[in-house]
Amino acid sequence: MKKILFACDLDNTLIHSYKHKVDGDICIEIYNGREQSFISSRAVEMLKEIAEKILFIPVTTRSIEQYNRIEWLEGTTPEFAVVSNGANLLQNGEINLNWQKDFYKNIRPYENELQRQLERFSQDKNFTISRIVDGSFLFLKSNDDADIKKVSEEIQGDTNLVVEYSGRKIYLFPPNLNKGAALLKLKEIFEPAKTFAAGDSSIDIPMLQVADVAFAHRNLKLNHENFFAFDSVDFLEDLLENGKY
Repeated sequence: MKKILFACDLDNTLIHSYKHKVDGDICIEIYNGREQSFISSRAVEMLKEIAEKILFIPVTTRSIEQYNRIEWLEGTTPEFAVVSNGANLLQNGEINLNWQKDFYKNIRPYENELQRQLERFSQDKNFTISRIVDGSFLFLKSNDDADIKKVSEEIQGDTNLVVEYSGRKIYLFPPNLNKGAALLKLKEIFEPAKTFAAGDSSIDIPMLQVADVAFAHRNLKLNHENFFAFDSVDFLEDLLENGKY
């Protein structure tokens, strides 16, 4: 078994949307016939190098369907991926039922609240999307006029779910459904000597906090003794350097 486990967020950490594409980037996701997500050619080469030394596992809030849209390039395809913000583990694209059973028992007590909030926002014209993702959490997407921070605070005052926001997106999670719990479970399964984690948003903080070494976007405030700030995929170089010991 490889001694290092690298848990990595995807969107805006390792991959990015077409809106941020630059020359040389490689498309790895097509959605509705359009190029949707890209990865830098440099990141691809770094991932190939990492694969020889480190167990790379994406840990993402993407749904199973959204994750499976990613077309990994040869030499970079992960065997394992944590999706649905931790609710599901995929191995070669297949759902690990034991993992799912463990996490869904913590989701079940909040099913009625998820449904209540879904019904509430399905009728709210300020939101263009409202759906429960993989039976695990509620995802909302607001229109351009909404004050996301204010709206999120108002929602938090009306629910026992954990409310997070990023851009125009709001997420309502059962309290025990987070990337930190997922990384702790990965540690239990793979027993790595050391764990690295990378992320760019508050949703990634629980995962970053339980990693031995954390790589976070410099705009993200993180209290961690082994913390490396990054602006781009340069953090992969730091990971390789630190992964030597």
